[in-house]
Parts: sequence; C-alpha cells; structure tokens
Amino acid sequence: MKDVINDKLSQAQLSRFENGQTMLSADKLLVAISAIHMSLAEFEHAYHQYEDSSFFKQAKLISKYHSSKDIEKLKTLLTIYGDNHETYDIYNRLNKLVISCAIHDLNSENIISDSDKEFITTYLYSIEEWTEYELYIFGNTLQILSNSDLIFLGKAFTERDSIYLSIPNNKHRTQLVLLNLIFELLERNNTYYTHYFVNHLESIVTYQDMFTRTVLIFLKKVLSYQEGKNITVMDLENYIEDIKKLGHEDVAEFLQDNIANLTQNKKDT
Repeated sequence: MKDVINDKLSQAQLSRFENGQTMLSADKLLVAISAIHMSLAEFEHAYHQYEDSSFFKQAKLISKYHSSKDIEKLKTLLTIYGDNHETYDIYNRLNKLVISCAIHDLNSENIISDSDKEFITTYLYSIEEWTEYELYIFGNTLQILSNSDLIFLGKAFTERDSIYLSIPNNKHRTQLVLLNLIFELLERNNTYYTHYFVNHLESIVTYQDMFTRTVLIFLKKVLSYQEGKNITVMDLENYIEDIKKLGHEDVAEFLQDNIANLTQNKKDT
C-alpha cells in the first residue's frame, strides 16, 4: 500500500477501495496499477480470472470450427449466440456476421446479404482509430468487401498500424489481418496491390514471427506463380512438404487447404 500511495492517490482512498466501500476513478485506478508495475492488459486478464473475455472465447471457437471445416457447429454457434452476447445491437450484428462469414467461407451457398455487406463496410469506415475489435472484424469479414473497399480500408490500416504494433496482442492481430488481406487479394488475382501489402508486412516482421514469415514466404511464391515467373505448383507443394518435415503440420495443412484457390485464377487466364 505504501508503494501505491502518492499525491494522486491517498491511503484513505485506497483503503476504501480495497474494502469495497468506494470505486476508484479511471485515472486513479491507472495510477494504482502502474505503481505495482502491472500493465493494464495484465490487470484486465487478472480481473477476468486469467481467462479470455467471453467475446474472445467465442472468437477462438469460431476459428476452431472454421479450421476443422465444421459448418454445423458454426451454424449452432450462430443459433445460440443470443444466449451470450454484447449489450448493444450494433455489436450483436457484427459478431454474428463474423460467424456468418466463416460459414460463407466454407460454403459460398451461404449468402451474405448486400445489406450486411454495407453494414460492415459502413461500420469500418466510421471508426477512425481501430482497436483490436475492429482489427478482428476487418480480418474476418474482408472476403465479402468489394475490391475498392478492401484496398482502401487495407491501405488506411497500414498507414496507422504503428499504433497497433507497439501492443503485443495487437501486433499479432495486425500480422494476421495482413496475411488474410494478402490471401484475399491473391484469390482475386490482384497482384498489383498484393505487392504493396507483402512489402509492408515484410517491413514489420522480425525473426520471432515464425508463423507469419513461413506463410509470407509461401504467399510470395504464389504471387510469383500468378505473375508467370519461375514458380510451379510443384514448387508450392514442395515448400508445404518442407514445412511438414520441420514438424509444423498444422501450418502445412492450412497452406495445403488454400493452394487450390490461390492457383486456380492463373489457370483460368
């Protein structure tokens, strides 16, 4: 307690807070957290009993079911979503649309309506400074955005991503968003803007970002393949096999699942 007390936070205020008699204002709470050498993110994690918030628990479930291609469980998740959701309707709709986009990604017959597409686009344009939540929404719904919206929002995001890179969780999310964006542009055979986002992602990864670097090397090979350079489908298959030999079978499986879509466009042109 002596370490925390200062000219902005008295012993009496802190005692009343600890005893549950009063609440601390936001600025005083931040002072107290800083004084015990704890980050706000660590405090929040402790506050939630060292578990993810309900929203990110659901996000992990969506990712798990999408990776295993379990459309039925995604549909079930969408059905029961009303039992555990945000208070505000705008976020309910956004969170449900993330599930719908995951289903659509696995089966294009599950249509996303034009009104839902417009809703997501309008929301993303309306938020000037994205948080981890907007990164999550953009990264998991970008496949239904128009080419112009995808590129404009993607470029706007890269121009301000220094805000996110200094925060560990957001840095990871930023890299995933850029990988998803590059995947989507390659599927649309948009090699011009793919170069832009590949170069940007390369500028922010370090030797510690092994997953990102591994996938990025693969995507650069796909880009060369689409541009008719000295890369064949066999080269892509061999790279995936090398990843598997290194023990990264989950990454290899992820890339193998996407290779058909990424190479189809060149065959058609």
